[in-house]
Amino acid sequence: MGRRKGFGPIQLADHAGLSRWQVERGQTKGVIPAPALASGRWSDEQGEDVKARRAQIIEVLGTHPGYGASRGAKMLAEAPDLAARKVEIWACDVEQLAEQGHLERVGEFEGYALYDERQLASPTAAMCAALEQIVGERVAWLQASARTDEAAGRCGWEVAEFEKAAKDQGITPGRFRRWALEDVERLGGNEDLGADILAARMLGPELAAQHLEIRRRDLDYCIEAGWLAPVSHVRRTVWSGGRGHQKVVEVPMYRVGDLDALKDIPGVDWEAVKATKPGRPSPLRAFAQLAPKRAAVVRAFVDELRERFGLPVWTRFANLDNLWLIDWEPGLDGAPSRDDVAALLADNPAASRFADGIQLLSEQGEAIHWARRMLQPGVACVLDTETHALWGRVMEVAVVDAASGEVLLETLVNPQIPVTEGAFAVHGISDAMVADAPTWDQVLPEVLRVTAGRKILACNAEYDKTVTMGDCQRVEADPQHLSGRGSGGCIMRKRSDWEGMRDFLPLDSGHLSGWFCGRYRTECLGLGASCYPSRTVHPVLRKERRRSAMS
Repeated sequence: MGRRKGFGPIQLADHAGLSRWQVERGQTKGVIPAPALASGRWSDEQGEDVKARRAQIIEVLGTHPGYGASRGAKMLAEAPDLAARKVEIWACDVEQLAEQGHLERVGEFEGYALYDERQLASPTAAMCAALEQIVGERVAWLQASARTDEAAGRCGWEVAEFEKAAKDQGITPGRFRRWALEDVERLGGNEDLGADILAARMLGPELAAQHLEIRRRDLDYCIEAGWLAPVSHVRRTVWSGGRGHQKVVEVPMYRVGDLDALKDIPGVDWEAVKATKPGRPSPLRAFAQLAPKRAAVVRAFVDELRERFGLPVWTRFANLDNLWLIDWEPGLDGAPSRDDVAALLADNPAASRFADGIQLLSEQGEAIHWARRMLQPGVACVLDTETHALWGRVMEVAVVDAASGEVLLETLVNPQIPVTEGAFAVHGISDAMVADAPTWDQVLPEVLRVTAGRKILACNAEYDKTVTMGDCQRVEADPQHLSGRGSGGCIMRKRSDWEGMRDFLPLDSGHLSGWFCGRYRTECLGLGASCYPSRTVHPVLRKERRRSAMS
């Protein structure tokens, strides 16, 4: 087989005794022509010409591909003229030397510029002079400027405060993101600006008390008297409970300007407050006693809600979160929503002052309201499945009306795969029992029909949704509303919320292990139907249904 006509770049380099980079750079410099062949290769004639001019090409390009700025700085510093003056050269000086046209940039490597090795090794007198001037200007700027943290420190400000002040005053950093000392001194010497910055500074409770030179409890008296309110809150993770548990708390932040304004309140002897010894009553206590206490205000608001709606309303204080939780019965008709109660809270002059410390509906309250909604006629149904294995194919599906207990669907399903021993031990459904049962693609239309337009509840919603979606995907069927987000709810999750627990809790039928639930009879719903193997609805649903029936 004959040799292909022409040369590629590697072949040309080998043929002419050059390096690959010399071939690439030679084209840029014009000492190597562009490929003449339509294939993008050099012709044989071009290859011979390049080989014949090898010495000329090397004289133009040199024998080294070039060095970066850092290596170049070291090479220039070792040059006799510069070494004798002990000139300290930085990589940025090399870059600036090239920008001024004294040093040739010959290429790049991984985005970094490469400079001519011959110029770096033997700089001309003009290069040395230019470089000395560049270094001198850099040194002078470093002496006449400061880093951001140094500049902020000179002004007595935080970095963020300094940067905002500089931006507001139209001052920008110079080279190396450094600030001219002249500008820094001008900022720091602006007394009005400094006073505004200090007044806007935010302090947490402990630092706020230190700023006023009073005890932490005295600061609380100021807050209780209505003299001081937080401007914002920051979230902090702290250890709690003495068992290595963590919690996230919101820490109130106070403006220094608001703290300083406290000193102008008439009738307060601040020197006496500062002199109060630990454990001794504070002069501020009398002022705080005149202001309504949060607990009293919240309880009064709860009494107002009870009278207005004629429903049970209760409250409790969550110490770890420093919140008052307000819950109320959903009611049968015209029950107040969270927005209704929030509007009443906003309109209450006393309670609205403490709105940030009040949470309307706890997780338990939410669970009760959810249960009442789910028990309205036609709103929800409870779907349950049994599978051939854990997270396997459906072997039985049942759907019950959550309000009436009516059996909407109950059927075995042929999974077309043998049941595992573990699954059979749980639900007792054998292969023989499902041999003549319809398959999932045959059952799905009926499941979609009886669940259409309803919230679909399940004991373990993740499990039942996963297995039903898996079967739909397996038979290439459209799950329609079964796959929709927010279409239903997890009964175990809601019971856990009702109990105030983070983990899933077992339901009343007595069989629950981890994420997997076994069979449950509908008697657990208190509905009197026997839709095996439908699971139980948690106690909140039963309680709310019974209350609705009694009403």
